[in-house]
Amino acid sequence: TVATPEPAALPPALPPQAPYFVTVGTIEPRKNHGFLLDLWEEMGADAPGLVICGSRGWRNDAVFERLDALTPAGPIREVAGLSDGAIAALITGSAGVLFPSLSEGFGLPPIEAKVLEARVLCNDLHAVREIISDKCVFTPVSEPKVWQDTIKCWANATQEAGVAGAIEAPFWSEHFKTVLRLP
Repeated sequence: TVATPEPAALPPALPPQAPYFVTVGTIEPRKNHGFLLDLWEEMGADAPGLVICGSRGWRNDAVFERLDALTPAGPIREVAGLSDGAIAALITGSAGVLFPSLSEGFGLPPIEAKVLEARVLCNDLHAVREIISDKCVFTPVSEPKVWQDTIKCWANATQEAGVAGAIEAPFWSEHFKTVLRLP
């Protein structure tokens, strides 16, 4: 089940002033955080907030250096160790959730974001498309201008202006019923 949003579980500096975007996942190369950092750098002073939720992984020194160089007053915040309820609160208050991952095994964070009825902008990955279908904006990371345009549009529009709507969360019990029926 997806966590219930718990705004009281957020640290004092969160949520940032709206509009802001969220990305969730371990900070590792396949999650492609460098892509988001590039987008925010190109958007400059007019960039909306970005909250990067996740612990640092491995083999991502260039991205870690960029995160370490962020200024506290800047639009990007890196936060680790949040509870599921705190992350759910950030997601529900965001202008959208961003997933520029280069690969996903199942794509649980985008699914959870959709269960919480958030707008989701995601790299065009089959693993995510299979579950979320038309409830997400799929844009290849090879089109950064489209990502920027979508982010700017969502930052200046209400939730209804994007692809919104919840999906029903898949359950392990249903998954195993399907798998165990296979020949």
